[in-house]
Amino acid sequence: MTTATRPEVRIAERAGFCYGVRLAIDKAKHARDEGKDVTTLGQLVHNPGIKADLSDRGIKTADLADQVEGGTLVIRAHGVPADDLERVRGKSDVEVIDATCTWVLQSQKAARELAAAGYTVCIIGHEDHPEVKGVRSYAGDNHVVVDDMDRSTWERVPHTKKIGVLSQSTILPFKLEEFAAFCLRRCHDLRVVNTVCPVTLTRQSDSVVLASGVDAMIVVGGKNSSNTKELAVKCAEVCADTIHIADADELETDHAAWLTGKARIGITGGTSTPEVDLEAVRDRIYALTA
Repeated sequence: MTTATRPEVRIAERAGFCYGVRLAIDKAKHARDEGKDVTTLGQLVHNPGIKADLSDRGIKTADLADQVEGGTLVIRAHGVPADDLERVRGKSDVEVIDATCTWVLQSQKAARELAAAGYTVCIIGHEDHPEVKGVRSYAGDNHVVVDDMDRSTWERVPHTKKIGVLSQSTILPFKLEEFAAFCLRRCHDLRVVNTVCPVTLTRQSDSVVLASGVDAMIVVGGKNSSNTKELAVKCAEVCADTIHIADADELETDHAAWLTGKARIGITGGTSTPEVDLEAVRDRIYALTA
């Protein structure tokens, strides 16, 4: 389907892989280029194209630490639970390349230190997210995880003397602020460690600015990527006509008609979405509206 005129298409100023994801991918590729038998513990990214590329290079994925037998293991930017890391490091036939994002490492350290100081560690995020699974493993037994989208889970927070608050790195900052205020009413001594990734903040800021100045917004990234979904929610708050797609092919198959009549279209992507995917969506828009 075509539109009457070709739209103006703009890509968010700061988009593409974040540093942590890029570093993890580069380390895996470099090890493979050296001829090593490379496995990643969990998917390095939630991007379908990059996952396919890594697989084509012969880089394998293990879901569990016990599945890793020999070779070189790359720990993804999200990090892994402490027990899993200890288990693979204890295998004499496995070379471990730890590509855990430095920001996630800080969260793990904060969880450990808060727990050691007697705080009940309260983490806001998505309970099944790999980053949260890793961070909570450093918080000991005295911790809870609550969901940023479901306030009923906040009732898990106990009434106690000391509470330490952390967040998943991709949580929207206002959610951390709201949760910290909630916890303040349940304790005497509150410590909040701001573990929201600064790259997430700048990306959201740039994307929202772009979304406020266009007719429609496209957020590109894996459908199971937490930060991409958060980005789509944030863009939709200022541009109601926002869609979340995995790639250019999905745009063509599911949303070609949606392009009709849109004069200005913005494009952004999550931290696991490479710039080439954003450019491919832009080029597909041009092709579909030529």
